[in-house]
Amino acid sequence: MLVSNVNEFAKEDYEQIQAAIDYLKNNQLADIEVGRHYPDREQFYVQCLEYETENIENFDFEIHRNRLDFHYVVSGEERIDVGVRGEVTPISEYNAQRDIQYVAEPSVFNQIVLHSGDFVLIGMDEPHRTNGEVDHTSSVKKLVLKLER
Repeated sequence: MLVSNVNEFAKEDYEQIQAAIDYLKNNQLADIEVGRHYPDREQFYVQCLEYETENIENFDFEIHRNRLDFHYVVSGEERIDVGVRGEVTPISEYNAQRDIQYVAEPSVFNQIVLHSGDFVLIGMDEPHRTNGEVDHTSSVKKLVLKLER
């Protein structure tokens, strides 16, 4: 599933998605160590995360201004909430170094459940929160490919 707005999705975004999928298909994902990796400095970098899911209400929504978030679950399952672009009320200052700003919970958002092998692409300025448990706590290994436009 890919959810986007026709006014926001660009040809370059499709090229970034293809580069991300090629990376996922051509690497031993279970062997990637936790941390940041830079397989292609021009197109994207990868954050490898491992954690236990929690009640999603424990997390704030966030937005990014300079990169698309391509979330891929290597193992486990998690809930991700994604709101509507543009409906944001900041609750923190924008951190340019991390390209992140925390925002209030939107009035309307979609709940997405990702299982091993699933991915979702989250656009710039789309409020989202991650790490949510589905039916119970789950150990998750996830790659977040940060795709630059």
